[in-house]
Parts: sequence; C-alpha cells; structure tokens
Amino acid sequence: MFLLRSFVACYPHPLQRLLVSSISACALVFAALPHAAAQTQAHTTIQSLLSNGQNKQALEQAEQALQATPRDPQLQFLKANAETALGQTEAAEETLTALTQTYPELAEPWNNLASLRAAQGRLPEARDMLEKALVNNPDYAQAHANLAQVMVQLAISHLEKANQLAPTAQTHAQLSALKAVLPGSQKTQPEATTPDTSSP
Repeated sequence: MFLLRSFVACYPHPLQRLLVSSISACALVFAALPHAAAQTQAHTTIQSLLSNGQNKQALEQAEQALQATPRDPQLQFLKANAETALGQTEAAEETLTALTQTYPELAEPWNNLASLRAAQGRLPEARDMLEKALVNNPDYAQAHANLAQVMVQLAISHLEKANQLAPTAQTHAQLSALKAVLPGSQKTQPEATTPDTSSP
C-alpha cells in the first residue's frame, strides 16, 4: 500500500504556504491509497524526478505510464503533483477531481484538491473537501491541520466583515489574536500531499 506524503510549495496568494512539496499553513497532504497496487519502477522514477525538480519529465513519464494502467491512482496522483509543480492548476484540478470521482473513499485527493481551492481563496470549498477527507480517514493528521488553518482564515474573514459593519473592541481583539496565529501574521494556504516511495 502506498503512502502519499504532503508536499509544501509557496503560492503568490495571500494564503501562503500550501501546495507542491507538502502542505502546512493551509497546505494538504496525501495518505495511503487503499486501492494502490504494489510499488512499481514507474512510481519510483516519477517521484524521484519530482523530488529533483524535474517536473516536466515527471509529467511525461506519468502520462506515458498511465497509457498502460489508466486507473492506477498512484500514477494519477503523481501526475497531479507534476501538473501542480508546473503551474498547470486547471489540469491538476481535473486530475484530482477525477481521482475523487473514481476513488471517492480516498482522503488524499480531497486534501490536495482542497489545497488548490484554498490557494484560489475558495475557502468554503476547501473546508468541505477537507471534511470529506476526514470522513474517509479520521486519523489523517495533515487534513486536520489543514482544516484548522482554513477555519482560522474563515474566522478572520467573518471577523473583518463584522469589524467593518459594527466595530467593537472585542471584535478587534479577536481579529488580532487570530491573525497572530498564522505564520508571519498573514493568511496561509493548506498543504498538499506527495507520494511516499517507501516500501508498501
């Protein structure tokens, strides 16, 4: 069984620190794939290319391998990671969405898709996806951490609106306290997961 680890990458978005090499301040991480078959040379090679920043080659290898085994969730996941690393956000979303449709019971694709949504500022969608990930795997630590980040950012958004409509000392204090929780006193993005090439 394969373990999909998180991978963190920086996005030029107010919610920083989330997707591409692992995901933490609003980044997402992949967990084990129940349907994954034995680790193959293709999986190892593609992950090695990703780890070395050879993202274009990794994507080419993933696409080639998928021609032989199109339903391999690990290869689809690696493909999404390569697309994300190359800045091909729409393609990565399509790949991850397909994974959630084919293997809705897997937590990791929901986690990484949530990372992309958070990077786009679509926090309610990111929250819903993380909740789905946790329904599938209640022990998914990274998804818990990512959901906490998203909830903090949502809380900040609502408090900012409340402060604009009816400013009070209490609201201001709550807003300041929550902003201080985020790294660098700025919004961050949830983490995504990358595959683990350790033995199954």
